[in-house]
This record gives sequence, structure tokens and C-alpha cells, in this order.
Amino acid sequence: MSRRPFLPALLLVLVSLTACTKDGTGPSDPNTGGGPVDSDPIPNGSWPNPDGTVPTVQPVDTTVYTPTDTLSPSIGDTTIALLFQAAGAARYNLGTCSSNGTWTAPNGTQYGPHNPNCLSYRISGPGNNGKGHCALSAQGFPGLWVNAVGHGTSPYSPKCLDRGTSSTTLTLSFSAQAELFQATDGSGGSMLNFTSGGVTQAQLIYHGTAADSTTGAGVLVGTDNASPARTWSIGFSQPALNFTGGAANGDLISALSTSGVEVIACNVAVGCSTITLKIGA
Repeated sequence: MSRRPFLPALLLVLVSLTACTKDGTGPSDPNTGGGPVDSDPIPNGSWPNPDGTVPTVQPVDTTVYTPTDTLSPSIGDTTIALLFQAAGAARYNLGTCSSNGTWTAPNGTQYGPHNPNCLSYRISGPGNNGKGHCALSAQGFPGLWVNAVGHGTSPYSPKCLDRGTSSTTLTLSFSAQAELFQATDGSGGSMLNFTSGGVTQAQLIYHGTAADSTTGAGVLVGTDNASPARTWSIGFSQPALNFTGGAANGDLISALSTSGVEVIACNVAVGCSTITLKIGA
């Protein structure tokens, strides 16, 4: 594979969602650092872990990882806008939710509207993939997806998101450089970084065949094709990309270059939508 370091890679993603005329570039979520959930805000993005911390982007250990490839533009598919809680406890009981998915963090600071910590999840019915079913977890958290053979994965599963209807197709572009690193220690691990201005915005780490899990950190920030352009964020600590327990989520870096991975992108004014994120080698 090519070893050209850090050539620009422009990711393009098609999204379907409800149209809105108000621009949405204000703060709506904590930062991407490793501190508590009440960190300084950034545009709508990161998702706290169940313990309230936010995953941290890790530096590349050059004694373990070597750059192996750069990534070319890719296109995702159109999908459906998501629904929000208007009241009650937020995700993992970290604060509360109010009108239009506005999140009040544990320290009383409000972020939103359309904050991903206030997305609505089902507690019954089939999964969005047509397999398994949704339930409450033993801790009382919604969105626990139980697969077709009766094995529970984790609460707040993307397969149990409440979905609305879509009416508008937008193109999202992410002006970030991307590079794939492969582990040289025999683990089969890999690292995928999205970098802008010398700073890694978002990151996936596949921990190798023994663990067969991928963790994510950071926020990939992009803009749509509206006029004026609106800011959208894909938090890489969301459940679709960040393993925190339950069934192992596998090698998502490889999945991004084949079938793609369904993730959630959010804009403060317009809302959140699921999209299929892909990359091309």
C-alpha cells in the first residue's frame, strides 16, 4: 500500500434530515479531552463514557505503529433523522433532558438543543436492523439491544434509536487529513487518525485480534452544502464507534473501508441523523 504521509482526504457523507433555516454553530457538548463531562463546550459532538469521562485522543506510539496508507474521498448513504427526549434523565443518568433535546449536564450547564446525550431510545420492539429486540438494561437504561440469539449487548444501542422521517438530503464534507497506521507487534491492531492543522480531531484504535474491539475519541467536525454552511459533528466516542462493554464491536477500521459504519452526526439547529460513514483506501 501507499506510504504517502498525511495527504488530504476529504470525506463526503450524504445525510437525510428535516430541513431548518436557522444556522447551528453554537456549543452543544463537552470537549474532546479526557476530563469530566462538564468540560468546556465545543460544537455539537462528543459523548461521555458511562462514568462521565470523555475519551482522549492518544498519540501515535511509533515503536508500535507504522503509517501504511492514506485515504481517498468516499460517499455515505442517505438515512433518517432521529428523535430526542423532552424530559427525564439523560444518557447514563448524566444530567437531565428538556425541550428539543437540550442537555443539562451534572454541574447545571446547558448544552443544546439537539444534544446527542438526549437522543431517544426504545425499550421494546425490534431492532432497527430488523433483528433482535430492544429492552431496558438491568440498571434501567433504555435502548438495550438483544441480538437474535438472545444475547444482550449494551444500552443506548444505535439499533434501538427512535427514528423520525427525513425530508432533505445534504452533503457533509470534512476537511481533515487521514492516515492509517498498522501495529508491528503482531497484535493485528491498527489506528486511524483524522488530523487538521496538525491536531488529531478524531481517532479510532482497533486493539487487535485478541480483544477484537475498537475504541474511539475526538470529534470529526464538518460542514454541509447549505448557504451559509452549517457545522456538523460526528463524536467518535459514540456507541457505534467506541467500545465500553458488552459484546465486542470488532474491527471498525476495516469496516469503514468495506460496508461502512452507521454513525450519528449532529447539528445544533437541525438535529441529529444516522449516516453511513465510509473511507476509501
